[in-house]
Formats: sequence, C-alpha cells, structure tokens
Amino acid sequence: MPKPPPGPLHLIVNPDRPYDAYLTLRKAELTILDGGRDMVETGLSDTPEAGADGRDSLLRAFETVEISLRSENWFFESVRRKLEKTAPLSEFPTIMGANGHDYLLHFTQFLFFLKALDCTSADQIAAFIASHNQKLEDQIASPDFSKSEKEYRKAIIRPERQAKILDTIRTFNAPIFAIYEYGHLLIDDMSPKTTEKLIEDLRYGKLLDRRIDERISADQKRVLIASNGFLEDTYRVSLLMQRRLIAASLSDAEISTARS
Repeated sequence: MPKPPPGPLHLIVNPDRPYDAYLTLRKAELTILDGGRDMVETGLSDTPEAGADGRDSLLRAFETVEISLRSENWFFESVRRKLEKTAPLSEFPTIMGANGHDYLLHFTQFLFFLKALDCTSADQIAAFIASHNQKLEDQIASPDFSKSEKEYRKAIIRPERQAKILDTIRTFNAPIFAIYEYGHLLIDDMSPKTTEKLIEDLRYGKLLDRRIDERISADQKRVLIASNGFLEDTYRVSLLMQRRLIAASLSDAEISTARS
C-alpha cells in the first residue's frame, strides 16, 4: 500500500462558485484499519493466474478501494471530533447507530452535490423536484416495488408544496428545506423518520441551524433547516485527499498514460 505523502495538505483555493473559499489548512489524520494488506494478499492468492498485468490490476483495485475507505473514514472522524465539542458521542444515537455512517454520508452527499452541481436556484430545484417525482412514480409503478407505497406517495412533492419550497429558496437565495422535505427527498436512502432523527442529532451537534425569515408565511410544520457548511467542506476535503492519495500511488508512466 503506498504511503500518504508526508506533511499537511496543500492550501487549495478555487475562486469559482460555489468554492470561493479556502478549503483546508488542516493536516490529515487518517486511521489505518488492520486487515488491508491481508485483503490484498488474499485477493492475489485466490485469483487465477493471469500474468503480471492481471496481478497489477487487482492490486491497483484493492489500493484504490483502500484509499477511498481511508478518506471516507477521515470524514467520519472529523465529524465525530466536531460533535464531541458539544457532547459525548453517546448523545448522538442516530449518527452512532449501526447504520449511522451510511445515513450521515447520504445526507452530506445530498448537501454537497446540490452545491457541487450548482443546483441552488429556484428553477434548478424545480427541475430537481420534477426528476425526484418522476423517479418515485416509476418506482411505484414497477412490479418489483417492495417498499411502502403510502410512504413513497407522500414523498411525491405536489404543486402547492413545491411552490412553498421554491418561495423559500428565492427568499434565502439558497437551497433550504423543511425537515420533512429533506426526509422525502432522501427517501431512497433512509426513511423520513430516520432523516428527522439524523437532523435532530446534527442540530444538537451544531452542524445544522434553523432558519427563520419573516417574509415567509408562518407555517409551524415547516421547520426550515440549513447546513452551516461544515459537513460539505469536510466531505470536499475528503474527496481531495482521496484524489491526492490515488495520484501519489501512480507511477510516472501511469500518469503519463492517463494524460495522453
């Protein structure tokens, strides 16, 4: 397994939206889990003889997976350290539960990719909602659909609710949703109830904030929630770390071939 480059991460600056900020000055702290090398050796020994090229390809595949897991683990460690500044980790039951990492990753990726794909305006979110609705309709109509049709139909965003969502986005000039709206938009990744509990944990840990604006009509059910940016920024850094570690594992010849 290639060793990560020594020293802290380089300071990275991107002047373009939505990355017009310094990403990190923090040194990466990765936890190396036991078994990585054993997995590689097992894979190599169980593979039919396919020559040096086959062994190199398999080794590269394992190395890439391990790098991906290490960068992802760094993301989780960073979030846990941030939460511990507020309370012991035992006070965040959804995040620290059996599937907590998956839930946290799905929620963070949702926030991250809205910005990364510049899906932030009312018109863009309207198109996203249309795609979301069509996807759910197609799933419900599928003969293989095995989930709760009632729950999925509730997650389809009707015109009246869409109008409220788009009005909120125009008011804040950002993709901000109510708690139950996050739940319905993420229904393929976790149940709406789980999303609600996750948001409760993240609010308590000061990674999400409630947003209020007098210009929006009062609606006690629409508790608006926005990220303070920590989750997206930390996930972005983990992806940059992953790219850097993968690049460091390549030979000059491989880099030259990739660029040609």
